Amino acid sequence: MRRRFGVLLALGVPLALVAVPGSPGPARIVPAQLAQARYVALGYDVGSGFVGEQQALQRPEDIFPEDRRALDAIRDRLETWGRYVITIDPSDADLLIAVRAGRLVRVGGGVHIGTGGAPGRSAPGIATGPSFGTEVSSPSDMLTIYEAVGGRPGAALWRVQRSGGLSGSPPRLFEEFEADVERAAKPKP
Repeated sequence: MRRRFGVLLALGVPLALVAVPGSPGPARIVPAQLAQARYVALGYDVGSGFVGEQQALQRPEDIFPEDRRALDAIRDRLETWGRYVITIDPSDADLLIAVRAGRLVRVGGGVHIGTGGAPGRSAPGIATGPSFGTEVSSPSDMLTIYEAVGGRPGAALWRVQRSGGLSGSPPRLFEEFEADVERAAKPKP
């Protein structure tokens, strides 16, 4: 019996230290890279990948107003916090911060005006035509912090999903991220 208890205890302690993504509390493991980074770029998780703020200007149909509001609130908090410097070019960033407001189903449409790909040409090099799409997603809000690799998302270093997590000013998910980074930055005794 003692041997079984000892094995369970030996296995249970390390398992208790591993955090489940989205779990609240001090057990969440935070990569040191989050505390060591200096430059961040902001953007959106559009389901098919990360779209930086500047790229989003060219893809307004992919960005929802609630996503924009959340990112604006995060920008304000980042500027107040002072830990990171915001860069507009993801290739200059150490980290990419992406938001995604929860939604179950999205159906959209519009008119595509740009170069290549769409049927019908209105001028040389300019393509126009209708665009339609649907998307199925999670109803939970999500904040993801990626390692930046040449301006593209690398490994997801921190991600939490929670219903209503991007509401508030600052968003609650960002408050969790900030607390985790501050805890990771404290010197270990």
